[in-house]
Amino acid sequence: MSTASDLPADVSAWLADPGFTPGAKHLSKLFAALATAEREDARKLERVLARAGDAAGRSALDRLKTADARERARLYAVLGRVAASSSTVTEFRDALLTGLHDDDERVRRVVSSAVGKLAAPEATERLIERWSRASVLERRSLAEALGKSGSESALTLLRHDRSSDPELTRIIERARLMLERDLGRSMPSSIALNQPLGAAQSVIAHCRSGLSWVLAEEARVLSPATAIGPDRVRFSHRGSLGELLRLRVALGFGLEIPLPGSPRESLATRVIAALEHPDAERAVRAWTAGRARFRLVLAEGGHQRDKVWRLAAAISERISWFHNDPHESLWEVVIDTQRSTLELCPRRFEDPRFEYRSRDVRAASHPTLAAALARVAGAHAEDVVWDPFVGSGLELIERGLLCPCRELHGTDLESEALSAARANAERAQLEVRLALGDARSHRVKHVTLIISNPPMGRRVARDGNLGPLLDAFLTNAAACLGPGGRLVWLSPFADRTAAAARRLGFKVTRHDPVDLGGFAAELQRFDR
Repeated sequence: MSTASDLPADVSAWLADPGFTPGAKHLSKLFAALATAEREDARKLERVLARAGDAAGRSALDRLKTADARERARLYAVLGRVAASSSTVTEFRDALLTGLHDDDERVRRVVSSAVGKLAAPEATERLIERWSRASVLERRSLAEALGKSGSESALTLLRHDRSSDPELTRIIERARLMLERDLGRSMPSSIALNQPLGAAQSVIAHCRSGLSWVLAEEARVLSPATAIGPDRVRFSHRGSLGELLRLRVALGFGLEIPLPGSPRESLATRVIAALEHPDAERAVRAWTAGRARFRLVLAEGGHQRDKVWRLAAAISERISWFHNDPHESLWEVVIDTQRSTLELCPRRFEDPRFEYRSRDVRAASHPTLAAALARVAGAHAEDVVWDPFVGSGLELIERGLLCPCRELHGTDLESEALSAARANAERAQLEVRLALGDARSHRVKHVTLIISNPPMGRRVARDGNLGPLLDAFLTNAAACLGPGGRLVWLSPFADRTAAAARRLGFKVTRHDPVDLGGFAAELQRFDR
């Protein structure tokens, strides 16, 4: 295999520089290297030459007149890259269309791939015309190119082709899926929020890890619920998706379908059987207005594009009411072989729960996290509530939306935070009293509840030392809260703050650490 040392030193240096863009003075040497380079270096040279734009395209045209087949293939590859980004120079596209009839099959295959990126009706027509005269190898390139054309004629051709070559069959299936996806995007569709399922189905509600017990309590307003992990809850539901959006702690929802069969069976067979379950079709039809588009996700993660494409192709063959479209999908189909389940998760819908969130500040709470803190704090109509690290105000707002209370107060040392909190509170139609104030010394008269997501060290602590800041705040909180008062927050120093609270006379309740997106903090409640 070629290495950079096989090229002239200056050409090697240009290829090694990610910011290098060739000028006119570089083209002759780069094209000369392209003619003789080994495959790996040739691909690099094609990409670099394409950065020169129209100048490289015209140089490639001139060289085509005397090039042998190997060089022609590379010149057409450069020309294809230039033509795909040039909206004014038709001679490049005309040359590529002519190249579809080159005497050398390898050249025609390269040209087919390039023509497929032109997104022009004439280009698609030429590819289709070439199909009947092409070999199996050439048809592989043609099928891949036609899959990018967005053409109904191309889809008709590929639907009726029956090849005995397994690789061509695979490429045709993938191209057909891409065409069906692209052509189907013109059909309007959306997730229906107000349509009931019509029959009881198993729902998985997801949340941040460590909050499933809070979500399970919240979900009981709809149905008896069980936490089945630190980040998920299961319950039965027969109503609408809109009704599920009463659960403010939830990050998202999935309709749970058993994945039948055994691991010895093919995954495609098991997934199709799950989607053929009456609950699956009923749910998708109920909660979709228009064309039901899906994307597949493997719960074990990792990039497994070929495996996903094969699954999508198999589903497309058997399930007529579900359409593969990973970029415009309304549904995410999560396949979990470890749990032997398949989840149908609605996506891309307007979530009305947190529409008040118009402004944000650095390291602000996620609204589902704020909702969890509010629920743990409890709802008392006579509460006077204070958030000493108010940020964008989400904890106060979620507490105010949970249940009416006497007063909502928020303080912060940053005026930007107060401005954001004020804007969000106004959109939530809540009256919040906001002021500049230091959590270590500020006092709120008659406060009964302190609720906060304090600094975690992921943003700058106000005095440069987060631990002492939180210690001093707790001392102030103990002085503010009378009998029956309570403090609910997330602590980055769980043992330290729990010990400090006990010394200050609080009854301490500690819960599991909560995932804050890459690090954890303990949810704590302190009662006087």
